[in-house]
Amino acid sequence: MICRGDWMVKYVDFCKEFCEIENKYNLFKVEFNGIEYWKYARYFVYNLLQEKLYNLVVPAWFDSSNGSENSKYRYGYQRITDAVFHNPDIGFNKDILMFTFPRRVKDKKKFISPVTDEIALHLNRSACIVETTYYGGYYRPCPIRGIKYFDVWEGIGSGKSGVPINRGQLRKQILSVFEQEMDIQFTTNEKNIILTNVNYFIMYRDELMMRYKKLITRVNPKVVLYTMSYISEWIILTEVLKEMRVPGIEILHGYVDDNCIAYNYSGTGVNDSLPDYIFAYSRVQKDTLNWGIPRDHIRVVGNPWLEKRSKKFLAERGEKRNKKRITFISSANPAIEKYLVHLADCIDQDNFEIVFKLHPEEYASWKTVYQDLPEHIKVIDHNNKDIHYYLANSDFVAGITSTALFEAAVYPVQIYILAEESWHSMHILLNAGRASLIRDSRELYSGIMNGQNKENIVDCNFYAENAINNINTEIEKIIREGEKEC
Repeated sequence: MICRGDWMVKYVDFCKEFCEIENKYNLFKVEFNGIEYWKYARYFVYNLLQEKLYNLVVPAWFDSSNGSENSKYRYGYQRITDAVFHNPDIGFNKDILMFTFPRRVKDKKKFISPVTDEIALHLNRSACIVETTYYGGYYRPCPIRGIKYFDVWEGIGSGKSGVPINRGQLRKQILSVFEQEMDIQFTTNEKNIILTNVNYFIMYRDELMMRYKKLITRVNPKVVLYTMSYISEWIILTEVLKEMRVPGIEILHGYVDDNCIAYNYSGTGVNDSLPDYIFAYSRVQKDTLNWGIPRDHIRVVGNPWLEKRSKKFLAERGEKRNKKRITFISSANPAIEKYLVHLADCIDQDNFEIVFKLHPEEYASWKTVYQDLPEHIKVIDHNNKDIHYYLANSDFVAGITSTALFEAAVYPVQIYILAEESWHSMHILLNAGRASLIRDSRELYSGIMNGQNKENIVDCNFYAENAINNINTEIEKIIREGEKEC
């Protein structure tokens, strides 16, 4: 439990408290220069509060202290924008416009997007597939033929831009609300991080909207598919889609629950910049969250890449190993280090090996965060293999909170949830009996020593089956629904 003055709340209730505060002060209607900008600030404020109150490290997109490092990501390629989106004489009608999920991993000789490629390769209708940048560059070769490259930020700000909000106004309108309600004070650095991120979208909103409009006009789609609708540039895309009356569909890229601010609200309709539809993994996920859109617009489809990869790995005998493997899944929470260190000190290295799979956001900076890791822990700070390789070739999987822990449930592995702040996001996994909650480092060691019998693994699946068929079916329904409205 965290206490700041008279304000205290357990992490499990923090998302609900946050939503109640923004609803109490009607923050979605707060304006600067004619722009209701809380929707752009919301995610950054929430992330900084998580770090401030619960010591969860969540990197800021435009924090100058880490931007240069991120741009060095080893698989980044030069930025390019496809000429088709700049030439007013080129137009091509496609039923679907789809933006790929930018995080890619290496699969043989190609870089694949586990979230969107499998969908893009099996759409029943004509589609324009657009690749967006990740850490300043693109990954090639991709498995999708005819892919278009589009960087909405390329050359941004070279022309006329909007008026930036100053730190005092931001604090007066937004930050003071949370300082008052939570009895805290934002530091100057925290204010500057939020100010920098918010101003990117206050200043360049019109230009970004114009670029998205140009793209959508060229393709003239019946629906648009994309991911991470809570990120500000995609919020602007959503605003454009609503203005142009084109249904927007978000493909979830993680197993989220009612502790995730990106998808939870105090009620339906409080944020008018949410996608029209969301493709979720399962019925339990649909029923658990407090979605900001009508629940019948949450369509259960499953996870195509997980379905494909798990069938492959489960059909194989797995990697030949002389040692049992314990894989830790990072969620950018430094508290995981004490478990790694204790286990590495106690474990028999002749019979066990420890793998630490970092979150991609940590690749550039992990050595400054995890400074006490023993050398015999194998740290994975690259995307040369996708997460299913590590999960399928492990005996034990441990972590605090991550979609990968849900993905591990499809494999015959023991799963341990470490009881640090934010572990409550795994309550669905725990309630199903598919994972064990671990209270401290000693209990983890004991659990591994006593939990080597795989016969007690509960058989359960958190993902709807026949995902590709489900997705194509739901797209057809949404297109028909849109045509009826017209």
